[in-house]
Amino acid sequence: MSHPDKKTSDPRKRKEEKKALKGKRKAARSKARSHAGAGMLRQMMGGSSNADRSRKAHEEKVAGQKRARAAARDISSFIGYDAIYRDGIAQVEEGLFSQTVEFADISYQSARKESQQNIFTVLSSLYNYFGADSSVQLTIANVPIPDEEIGNKRFFPESDQDTARYAREYNQILNDKMREGVSNLTRHRYLTYMVGAADVDEAVPKLARIKGDVTDTLSRIRCEAHALDGAERLRAIQSQLRPRSPFTFSWDKISPRSNVRTKDLIAPALIDFKPDGRSDIFKVDKTYGCVLSIRTFGSMLEDHYLANIIDLPMPLSVNLHIQPIAQSDALALVKRQLDWMDKEIIDEQMSAMKKGYDYTILPPELRYSKEEAEELLDFLRNKNERLFVYTGLVYAYADTVEELERQVEQIISVGQGNSLGIEPLYYRQRQALNSVLPLGLNHIDVTRYLTTGQIAMQMPFASLELNQEGGGYYGQSKQSGNLVICNRKKLASPMGFVCGKPGSGKSFSVKREITNTVLAYPDDEIIIFDPAGEYGNLIEALGGVNVRLAPDADTALNPFDLTDVEGRADAAQLAFKIDAFLALSSAMMAESSEGLPEADKSIITRCVEAAYARHAEDGATPTLTDFHGILLQQPEGEARDIALRYERYVTGALSFFNRQSNIGFANRITNIDLHDLSTNMRVFGMLTALETVRNRMYANFERGVTTWLYIDEVQSLFGHPTIIDYFAKFWAEGRKFNLICTGISQNTSHMLTHERARTMVLNSDFCLLHKQAAQDLASWAEMLSLSAAEKEYIDESIKAGEGLLVAGGARVPIRDDFPKGLLYDLFNTKPEEIAQLKRAKAFNDNARKGA
Repeated sequence: MSHPDKKTSDPRKRKEEKKALKGKRKAARSKARSHAGAGMLRQMMGGSSNADRSRKAHEEKVAGQKRARAAARDISSFIGYDAIYRDGIAQVEEGLFSQTVEFADISYQSARKESQQNIFTVLSSLYNYFGADSSVQLTIANVPIPDEEIGNKRFFPESDQDTARYAREYNQILNDKMREGVSNLTRHRYLTYMVGAADVDEAVPKLARIKGDVTDTLSRIRCEAHALDGAERLRAIQSQLRPRSPFTFSWDKISPRSNVRTKDLIAPALIDFKPDGRSDIFKVDKTYGCVLSIRTFGSMLEDHYLANIIDLPMPLSVNLHIQPIAQSDALALVKRQLDWMDKEIIDEQMSAMKKGYDYTILPPELRYSKEEAEELLDFLRNKNERLFVYTGLVYAYADTVEELERQVEQIISVGQGNSLGIEPLYYRQRQALNSVLPLGLNHIDVTRYLTTGQIAMQMPFASLELNQEGGGYYGQSKQSGNLVICNRKKLASPMGFVCGKPGSGKSFSVKREITNTVLAYPDDEIIIFDPAGEYGNLIEALGGVNVRLAPDADTALNPFDLTDVEGRADAAQLAFKIDAFLALSSAMMAESSEGLPEADKSIITRCVEAAYARHAEDGATPTLTDFHGILLQQPEGEARDIALRYERYVTGALSFFNRQSNIGFANRITNIDLHDLSTNMRVFGMLTALETVRNRMYANFERGVTTWLYIDEVQSLFGHPTIIDYFAKFWAEGRKFNLICTGISQNTSHMLTHERARTMVLNSDFCLLHKQAAQDLASWAEMLSLSAAEKEYIDESIKAGEGLLVAGGARVPIRDDFPKGLLYDLFNTKPEEIAQLKRAKAFNDNARKGA
């Protein structure tokens, strides 16, 4: 055949040569689109510098290492890494090192458009952060809960004799509810990044810098992230390599003398890549697996397609391998593609002119390709987009071939419903298995080019599941039925609120959380402010004590008490005590909306300091008698007015706060019953109790104990500006001293009108919202930027016990059909059911007396 650039007189040969040339061009374009390595890209660019040759040599070396893995005859050599260190860094191949960060779930699918756009922007910046000398693997894995745990998990210890029977019943209830879950899966999200380095010492600072930047970036969307250590990373690898096997790895089993490697302890006994002669599945021990590839996308890439796959009720993992391309190389690639298209357009136009056709009419495919390439060039130049080599893989596994085939069909069907072409990888399952392990290296050359936006649109956040180790039960997910387990100690700011209309299940939820706290944290101290007297039965059942504050009670709290912790009775504590007395004065005075007059503040401050100074030598604690007497000695008329208002608390029936405290808090669970106090007196009592809690908080902090405080009818502390200022300072200080405070309210719209109250809510990572009145719903929607879907979870249409749990960046719709039993009777607040229980108890008591 003559050279294609030379003309020939034979029309038939000329036509054949033209057809052959067109075929070569088409093949070249196809090769350019699908080739995985940047080395081929540079070869297309014509690069021949020393740097290019060095990169090409390195890429050929890595390709050789991949081939060696695929051809390995023993399982340990096949597993795709050389070593994993205790800090979690893995040497994947010679000269390649990776690290894995696990990040938490956040609410995306039901969030407002503005929140979704912010998450998209942050993820775009995260992917753009990685350079061409690194690679990234995103893994979302649905890992099944071991069969032996389902129905047998121990959520709460049963060792305390006071609470053993309640812990036993609670464990049984939660195990029964585990079986109601759609999938009984735990979901993990990993980001694995890989860099080149001569040795591990050179790799450590590179990976540490990336880890810090990745965690900081994810924190911008309130997504917590941490790097996996060696054992955690091996667990993540084994969960994909041997999904049904228990994790028994221990560093103690690694010994230089025994020549045992980490991979020897997680390797399966058998891997068969041709079970029954098939090329599209494999068998690991007794489990069958299949890796599928995401081949094609629809014309519009939606943000929910990945979520639809992840939400399938089956064990699987989705893996996205992302290889950044240097911006200069990406621009050159697109320009070269445009040059090819321009050449094809010229050829098409010349052919049309020769045949007498309209040369302006181009084939639709060529016209659309040209428009897409021009748009891509504009994105790369002007819109902060980058180009990546992308591979999408879906890994499914099951106990039988038939079950696996059903799962694969379901995955393909969901993909088709989202305009995705998903196909099994025939004859490449060996390479595919290594590619789905969270190691950062892609062994599969089924790739395509995607931009930053196209990758960031593939959201790793599906229906939110919250299952934090060591936490308490808050209900079941309305979407999946899985248990919602939250550990408030793991939140950045564990302070929070529980709010809902009367009859919404608010009190039931609070009692359930108090029980969670008592059972889950047996060393912590729990204090409840009980203005309605409804927690007494629960506290007695859990082995706690009820402290009644009332005119006819023997118990007393002195608002002048200071902590006896060494180093705390200083000027700072005196300043807080002055704030407390300003708040106490506000509780009894008819003040204006602006708060206490400045003159009153000065007088109260002077007299509080004088009361402590009076007993500086004898070491006694001042009382309200001291304070009242000092007020009467002041020259200002305002002082006498303040003294007159304090008089009823100093003498007479209401003087029970004018005594030395006799509550020792020897029991770790204390309920302060305030229901016998009048409205004004109740606020005074709450503020006095808060000062007592402050002293307990200091003491508990010194001995490493967390203090839990539950304040019912918390809205009463937002009635006066001075009280709000005091409570806001108390709230802020408490976070520094291991205080976890929960405000409980049924009317929140008035509370949220105060700026300090709004700040307290915004600085708290925990909110449990039940059914809200219209006005309260509007306040919460504005405060928390609730989407339309999230507002439906707390509107008037929901049932008692349903609601929305906000825990950090997680927003989970919940429901709770708690079964009747010992715990239900303790939690229940329905008047008719309580009356029925009392009648039954009275009947049984009378029957016993008659016997």
